[in-house]
Amino acid sequence: MDDPHPSLGADSCKGVHHRGAEFFRRGRAFLLGDAAHVHSPVGGQGMNTGIGDAVNLAWKLAAVLHGWADASLLDSYELERIAFARRLVATTDRVFTGVTSDGPIARQVRLHLAPLLLPLLFNLAAVRRSAFRTVSQTAVHYRGSRLSEGRAGAVHGGDRLPWVKAAVDGAGEDNFTPLTSLNWQVHVYGRAASEVQAVCDRRRLALHVFA
Repeated sequence: MDDPHPSLGADSCKGVHHRGAEFFRRGRAFLLGDAAHVHSPVGGQGMNTGIGDAVNLAWKLAAVLHGWADASLLDSYELERIAFARRLVATTDRVFTGVTSDGPIARQVRLHLAPLLLPLLFNLAAVRRSAFRTVSQTAVHYRGSRLSEGRAGAVHGGDRLPWVKAAVDGAGEDNFTPLTSLNWQVHVYGRAASEVQAVCDRRRLALHVFA
């Protein structure tokens, strides 16, 4: 009898599937985590990416269900998460292929060249910083989202909040301290105009002012 599962032979153990869904949303159905993208564990990015998907979608669903936002807010989930997922799948695929390739050149690079070059490269602060930002996913941004507007110097709407060491309303040591609250909040760097204070009071938004 012919093998009913020819694709599941011994050779299948040599590869890892790299797939990404074409869409992350269709109507009332949303895909996230491993249901939306599956790839090599190289770099340990899978769990963090799935958590990022879940957090991004969860607060938007909550806002819509509670009547705090229009349902169109949910359209931003796919736009913000799918591009990063596609880059991640492509990157881990290339790394996994390089690490596991059986070719003679790949073996020489992996066994002899990489052990010599990698320590030298990671002695460079710029390389360490780039690697950290990539693996930690702190370089992820949503500049292309319809929710992101404006800029202040090098900081654009949709960027991760830059960390600043500063007193937080007389307590704490940095501007990340208020983020222990998941509620909406306003940060002002410099002096908060009375109009800003009035808007925050009217909308019951926490206002944090940093020097």
